[in-house]
Amino acid sequence: MKRYQLLIAAAVVVVFGLGAVAATDLFRSISTNLRAYNNVVKHLLSEYVDEIDSDELISSSIRGMLDDLDPYTVFIREEDQSAVGMLTRGKYGGVGIRLSIRGDTLTVIAPIEGTPAYRAGVRPGDKIIKIDNESSLDFRTDEAARKIRGKPGTKVTLTFKRYGEKDPLDITMVREEIDINDMPYYGVDNGIGYVRITRFSRDTAQGFKKAVEELHGQGINGLVVDLRDNPGGLLQDAVVMVDALIEPGLLIVETRGRAKKMTREYYSENEPALDSLTPLVILVNQGSASASEIVAGAIQDLDRGVIVGERTFGKGLVQSIFQVGKNTSLKLTTAKYYIPSGRLIQKEDYLGNGVLTDGLDKRDSLFVTQSGRTVRGGGGIIPDIELESPSLAPLTTRLWSQSLFFTFATRHQNKYDLSLPVIVSDEIMEDFRRFMEAETVNVNFPGEREMESFEANLEKLESFDGKVDLSELKAYYQAKEATAFDDEYEQISRLLRLEFAGIAGGLGERIHSGLEDDPGYQRTVEILQSPLAYQRILQPDGQTAHNE
Repeated sequence: MKRYQLLIAAAVVVVFGLGAVAATDLFRSISTNLRAYNNVVKHLLSEYVDEIDSDELISSSIRGMLDDLDPYTVFIREEDQSAVGMLTRGKYGGVGIRLSIRGDTLTVIAPIEGTPAYRAGVRPGDKIIKIDNESSLDFRTDEAARKIRGKPGTKVTLTFKRYGEKDPLDITMVREEIDINDMPYYGVDNGIGYVRITRFSRDTAQGFKKAVEELHGQGINGLVVDLRDNPGGLLQDAVVMVDALIEPGLLIVETRGRAKKMTREYYSENEPALDSLTPLVILVNQGSASASEIVAGAIQDLDRGVIVGERTFGKGLVQSIFQVGKNTSLKLTTAKYYIPSGRLIQKEDYLGNGVLTDGLDKRDSLFVTQSGRTVRGGGGIIPDIELESPSLAPLTTRLWSQSLFFTFATRHQNKYDLSLPVIVSDEIMEDFRRFMEAETVNVNFPGEREMESFEANLEKLESFDGKVDLSELKAYYQAKEATAFDDEYEQISRLLRLEFAGIAGGLGERIHSGLEDDPGYQRTVEILQSPLAYQRILQPDGQTAHNE
């Protein structure tokens, strides 16, 4: 019942923080409700038909208390604490394996270079079938990660099934402290610097600043910061990242909360790592959220760079973490953040009563950037240059969803010359065609499902006389399937190249290899290589760019 006592203690703290006048009625209400809560718990534990786990009962009641609030306010149990620690510490105890579920089995995507798994010879494509002699066949990725992680210096034994090997392979590794790499790639191509940031954890921004200084020292003509599919992270790291890109003394973001300590303005303090005259582009998409939106929004509002991509996710809320038990904590939404123009970019997707969405009735209100450009509030950051997300063709989509690119690459990684940069030859493509044909790949082309459903419904009709002729339509889809591989040759070749690049050079090389035919990145390069186009985008409304 320790957690129940914590609830009472928390309620008392809240009451005494409200002042004597308001506290009297509130204390009476809280006391009455807690008494009722206590009685419910007592009857459940002592008289319910089946035995109840008291810890799980209290945890469930706390989660129920939070269910009607925003989706980011959550109770964090002991088994989920490691994820919080990884974000705030920027490291964890483990062996350095990137995991995923492929074909219903835990699969090694890649060992991280320099880690115990890398040194032990763990390979991409290895299937993990046991963890410390316990079957992992039904484990989710997060369950497996919790069991593989642990205190540095302790041992863990993983049992792998490796393609081409008859017997399972046991590898015992000593856990080490693994640094989280939120910046898997940065480099220069044709005078354009590029940095990929996947998340904002501790020290991400400092690493970013060093990378920008290094790139700037190489005399770059422009910089691309790729925040696509970056879900966010630590607010402070977002502030430090913007600080590295703008002049000192400028407002980056403001947080506003009920608690006085949560209302704060963050200003840039240091000389920028990137010269203010160097053109800057931020790449975003629908998966860019929270801290990513602070960076993109501040850069847009301060007219420091051009935002390219898709409208971002729209998360304008700040969470704080409070320890509420020995091994439990509460992640609580404590503030909203406002970027320099004064806009709140939270999307209106919950709590329509206005408790946390006040101001979103003005989501179409106009705001202005530092130079006078018009921008809109609410619903994420709208890029200066909007791009549609590229889509995969039907066969390629199916091959991707069945992990056949990854499976083929890992099984054939020793057959081909994978020197960098990776080139997918005609031989590789023909081998993949044969590999694909040996698999069960059910492709659905646009309209095909509807045709099949129509035909099935016709056959159920009692009055159906069988005179509807769908033969031409069926022949059309059969012809589409027969030529799909050749029709989608370029997409298939690209995804094979990315998989082989990841095997040959790691995640960084996979990212680098993908840039050469990445529509979003190529659009940013066009902008950066055209000073007039770049300047025109950043001009205040009603003004015309000019060539210096």
